Order: sequence, then C-alpha cells, then structure tokens
Amino acid sequence: MQKAHFGVPFYKGKTMRVKAFNLSRNNVGFYLTAMAPDTLFNLSRVERVSENPEEGFQRQLEETRANKIAKYFEQKIIPGAIILSAQPEAGIFYDEEKEELEINNENGSLLVIDGQHRLFGAYKAYKSGVDNIKLPVCILTNLNLIDEIQYFVDINSTQKGVPKTLRIELTRFLVESESVDDIRLRLFKDLNSEADSVLCGKMSAEQKGPGYLSHVPFEIAINKVLSTETMKDLDYDGKKTLLKNYLFGVYENLEEMDATNKISQSAFFQAIFRVFEKVCENTYFYKRNFKKESFSFTFESLQKINFDLHSGSNDEAIRNLEKDIIDKLDIDRKSKIPSDLF
Repeated sequence: MQKAHFGVPFYKGKTMRVKAFNLSRNNVGFYLTAMAPDTLFNLSRVERVSENPEEGFQRQLEETRANKIAKYFEQKIIPGAIILSAQPEAGIFYDEEKEELEINNENGSLLVIDGQHRLFGAYKAYKSGVDNIKLPVCILTNLNLIDEIQYFVDINSTQKGVPKTLRIELTRFLVESESVDDIRLRLFKDLNSEADSVLCGKMSAEQKGPGYLSHVPFEIAINKVLSTETMKDLDYDGKKTLLKNYLFGVYENLEEMDATNKISQSAFFQAIFRVFEKVCENTYFYKRNFKKESFSFTFESLQKINFDLHSGSNDEAIRNLEKDIIDKLDIDRKSKIPSDLF
C-alpha cells in the first residue's frame, strides 16, 4: 500500500495525502507537515488588503523581496513555517492511525496567513531549477474570517516589517461597534470615498507614498478630536459633517495659497487637528455655527503662515507648526473682533 512521507505526498483521485503531526487544541486543527514549493504553491492563495475590503487582508507581494528569498534558497534553508488556513474546499481529514493528512487537490484551498514571500520565493527557486526544497508547513483548520485576521495581526505584530497602517486597517474587523476605533475607521472610509469630502481619494489603507494620507497620522489626529467637548456628544453623522466642514475650511484657504497638497501631508494634518478646539471656539465666536463657510473664515489665518519655514514630520516639527498656527489664529482673532460690541 502506498504511504505518504514528509514532503512527498501521494495522490489518490482528487485528494493527496502527506505525513503530518496533529498538534490540534482549543478547537483549532493544527497540522505540521512539509511540502515541495510547487505542490504548496498550487494549493495556496494570497489575498491582499486594498481599498475594497472584499479583496482580502494580506500584505501586497513584493517581487524584489521574493527574488532575494529565491536566491537565498539556492544555498541555504529558511526554517520558518508557512502558516495557512484551510478553507472548506480543502476537505481536511487527519488519519490518526497512519498519521497522514488528507487534502483535496484543489487550487487555492489554503489561505496564506504568514509566509507568502517565503512561499513565492521558494516557488521561484524551484522554477529556476533549484531542487529538493521542502517547506515546513503549518495548516490550521476551523478558522473563520475574524480568526484568520486575528492570527495574522498577532503573528505580525511581533515581527518587523508589517506596516502599522495595515495593522490599523485590520482592526476594523475586531473593534467593538461605536468604540473610538470603530468610529475612526468608519470616518477614514467615508471621508475618503464621499465626494463632498476634501479628502476624497487622498487617503489609503496601503502605504502609497506622497499624496496619500495613511491610517497612522489619521489615527493620531482624530482619536484626540473624538474625545473633545465639541465632538463627544454628536452622533456619527454629526461628527462626520463637522469634520468635513472643518477640513473644507482648511482646504479652501490652502487653495488660495496653491498648497492643497498639504491636506494629505502627515505633519500638517496632525498639526491642524491639534488646534481643533481652538478653531471651533473661534468659529463659534465669529459666526455662531460650524458651517463650511464659517470654518473658511476662521482658517484665513493659514494664509499668513510661511510654510517654507516648516519641514520634517517628527513631533518637534509638528509642535512648531502647531505653535505657528495658534499664533496666527490669535492675531487673526484680535483683528476680527467687531468694533461695535458696545
């Protein structure tokens, strides 16, 4: 009778069997085995985080990184296991007597939770002629979407190289409804997608570089704002409208300076929200409302700032810009006090 070995499966009809250890516990199937990169690559799929949440939750593949790993496999081994979540179509069955794991030979039936670049690199090495590669593989079963995300976050939060903005994006699946994190994540999505928001199309859950505001500065700026007296008693739509109007006031004055690119710059965005309470106080003092036009009136003080004097994105640079904005707001308020108060 044909038997499976570690890294050498045997096929029977539409299934394959491979030698494996059963380390299952806490209602989670946990099977440790080894596979050749071509076998595993065909069984696996990798989904990526994108602006559309339906497109998954993994990091984007970096081909240069995979190429370096492929080169590494030519002379060395990488001991870390590829961690996968078996999808229902994998049809996982473990034969305790034979210590064999049976898997449907179904393309894309194993979702990569961690190790996608190692897998891709090993597959590239295999295709280039490097033989006898065996990858340590950990297959988990009985995981739902939330479980898969939590494992990905837990594993990668302790490893170097996963962008913080991605970890923030993933928490939207885990946060409690109406918590600060939930509200902020909804605001991030809505302000980036709704046409009447000046941030529409200017934010990204991925790190796209200049021109896009990521989760990290947005979280730093907005979390503090959500706890202010002005915001805390408003419902979600009220919070969103207030932020839209506030940012409209900023943007309209930046347009006058031909500096609208600053709205998505991390340091500027954080600085402009450090003065949120002061701006709201001044705006209500001037106009007795929080309409777009009223914030535009208050933010006329931005046009007095020489932005050439402000560079950098560290906390000191943000503090200096914040102080300059406050100074200009104070000067502007004095000039805008009505002369007929008495």
